[in-house]
Amino acid sequence: MRPTAASPASLLPLVLCVALTAGCRLLGLALPTADGPQTEAAERPRTAAHTIPVELLFVRCDEHDAVLRDELWNFVDEQALGDVTRRCLNANGLRVGIVGGHLPPHLADRFVALDAPAGDEFPAASAVTRRLLRLLPGKRSEVVAAARLAELVLLEQCDGEVRGATYHDASPQFAVRAWPASDGRVRLEVVPEVKHGPLEKSWVGEDGMFRLETGQKRHRMEHLRVGTTLPAGALLLIACAGDDAATVGDAMLRDHDRAAGTCVRLLAIRPLAGGTDPMFSTTEDAATDAGDAADTPPAGP
Repeated sequence: MRPTAASPASLLPLVLCVALTAGCRLLGLALPTADGPQTEAAERPRTAAHTIPVELLFVRCDEHDAVLRDELWNFVDEQALGDVTRRCLNANGLRVGIVGGHLPPHLADRFVALDAPAGDEFPAASAVTRRLLRLLPGKRSEVVAAARLAELVLLEQCDGEVRGATYHDASPQFAVRAWPASDGRVRLEVVPEVKHGPLEKSWVGEDGMFRLETGQKRHRMEHLRVGTTLPAGALLLIACAGDDAATVGDAMLRDHDRAAGTCVRLLAIRPLAGGTDPMFSTTEDAATDAGDAADTPPAGP
């Protein structure tokens, strides 16, 4: 007797019976578990950006203080910024230089201060005020340089021309950015700015996307940008130069209270630790820096 060939229709009940008997175990053999890759991804630590610790010192002195206005600059390298930049800064009432070595004790003592309260927008009227910033590489941080003024008359020299403007509700400030270098130094960029006018909403582009921000207009003096690379412990000094006038240096670093008369300020910026290029950093170091940045209150508004 010849065997009868099974048709697909006759095999269907048998296949269904086997599937129901095996249940989910049969499917589990063919499909990978969803928890495996997700668990591995969750266990991998996230890569965090390094922060760069930077110390800010505002040193107040009388306009005729011979120690800070004259003697100090014998130990400052003003040539490191280049002749063109230095002449442009001097024409706008700014004197900038770098201290790469140790200062004599009587000069170093003038830069010793207690930490400023975190809530202050502008350094209090003490001889020296210290603040600590933890900067993300390439991200701007605003350093308030003077108290807000109802009206600020400002004269700028740029490309051989003098430009003047009056700013209302003005807040002089410095925009500071920092980047780590592969050799352990820190590259700094400092640009004077003036925030002014009423609060407005505007679209700001950053990192390939736009976001809506509320704030004052910002006059950025790009022609007075200072860029330099410093080792840990070196100082970038910024001071006003010349007589009292409506220059950028006066707007930033000279007290505008005429009753106080001749008080001026010196801004010192110092990297506290050598920068580490992200290419040469470890995940553990980056996570530690990110935690420190979260615990540090921001300076300025």
